[in-house]
Amino acid sequence: MGRAGVAARARRWACGGSLIAALAVCGTAEAAPSLSKLGDFAEPTFATGAPGDGTRVYVVERKGRIVVARDGATQTFLDITSSTLSDDSERGLLSMAFAPDYAASGRFFVYLTVAGGDIQVREYRRATADAADPASGRVLITIPHREAGNHNGGQVQWGPDGQLWLGTGDGGGGDDTYRHSQDPGSLLGKLIKLNPDTGAPTIASVGLRNPWRFSFDRATGQVVIADVGQGAREEINVGLAGNYGWPCREGAVAGPRQDATCASGTAGPVLDKTHSGDGFCSITGGYVVRDPGLPTLNGRYVYGDFCNAALRSVDLADPRSDAATGLSVESLSSFGEDACGRILVVSLSGPVYRLVDGALSACDLGSPPATVAPDTRACSLALRATGVRSVRRLKRLSLALRTDEGCRATVKASIRGVAQFRSARTSLTAGKRAVVRVKLTARGTKAVRKALRRKRSLTVAVRVSAVDAAGNTRTLTRNVKIRG
Repeated sequence: MGRAGVAARARRWACGGSLIAALAVCGTAEAAPSLSKLGDFAEPTFATGAPGDGTRVYVVERKGRIVVARDGATQTFLDITSSTLSDDSERGLLSMAFAPDYAASGRFFVYLTVAGGDIQVREYRRATADAADPASGRVLITIPHREAGNHNGGQVQWGPDGQLWLGTGDGGGGDDTYRHSQDPGSLLGKLIKLNPDTGAPTIASVGLRNPWRFSFDRATGQVVIADVGQGAREEINVGLAGNYGWPCREGAVAGPRQDATCASGTAGPVLDKTHSGDGFCSITGGYVVRDPGLPTLNGRYVYGDFCNAALRSVDLADPRSDAATGLSVESLSSFGEDACGRILVVSLSGPVYRLVDGALSACDLGSPPATVAPDTRACSLALRATGVRSVRRLKRLSLALRTDEGCRATVKASIRGVAQFRSARTSLTAGKRAVVRVKLTARGTKAVRKALRRKRSLTVAVRVSAVDAAGNTRTLTRNVKIRG
């Protein structure tokens, strides 16, 4: 965090309350954040900018139109209303993303619902500076979604790894009715990487309910997901995890239904907001602010809710810093970033705003979003066995694992010629110790006890296999001696 961020935090500690309240009471040379209206649109769901172009803002409208706004004037950029299904409040044309080489290739991508309720991602091409070619449409992927009209997800983003990323809902209904979220054979309730050339999907994460909006920090590439809750909690997840827990968890509390796949471990949210106490009903995720023209919000994640009009911000490394900004937007449907990293705020009621702090900041096109090389490195693993003298009594062996990145681990153990332990699975978080217990069957327990009456110790062969989000695998083997 820079000096401006440290100073702003110090003022909040001294004065308390919202960011704007702190500035008003304590005084500062900086102006307070405000909303500068760009225009009114028809049920806008998203707004963004094209790489290398600091003058245009593209506004996505739910019925199927994309409008380009420039210098106070607007015109239709793309109209695919005829092929967009918008008969339900959660269906329609929901977002768009530009290829990093858009200036040369003219490629961009849209996320929409189509006839029957299916989710589709399409590629289109620019025809002129202010108009796309509707005939250039190419379907990259169609995801079946015909059981209910809600929980479609809605976000397509270009990731720092050079892939398209999608956040899909769990298929609708309540309590993950159709059992999609934890099912690795379904593309619903998932965070998905999509090859932008072939449309081939890879599941990056399971256990999502309706990740309406997620984003990548343009400075670090870290993913932040705002997952819409059911009847109790709305949540913000930071960093890539194998399983975010729905329907076993809703925010930081137990969810409506347990699933066997959750037993291997799930990632908890960095922050959750309640329906009863906080007045939230449907979280709208935003972005980590990297606009130097917003010094009081720089480095903080901005977000809000469709029912609670107050815009909020939080330092994701310190959830206790969560605070109101002093600004409000009714029917908040989305946030966005233009090519300069300036924050856009969208209301489904029509208005689209730019978040400013005094004068509009200069556009720095020399600092594009972070990119990362393809991940080919497997996570590291460290293992330590505990309770080696009490296996016979407790019927289990405890293993402490550590890793340097999020991954999913499978642990197997056996005593050659004597017994097998039941395998165990868990999700590992970077830098955090996780304890996994592999248990003996009733028959295995008897065999171990009998063997330990003949020998002072037995050797357990432990094998840990860990897979990260990119599919890289690390295997660690250890021999552990247990005693009677």
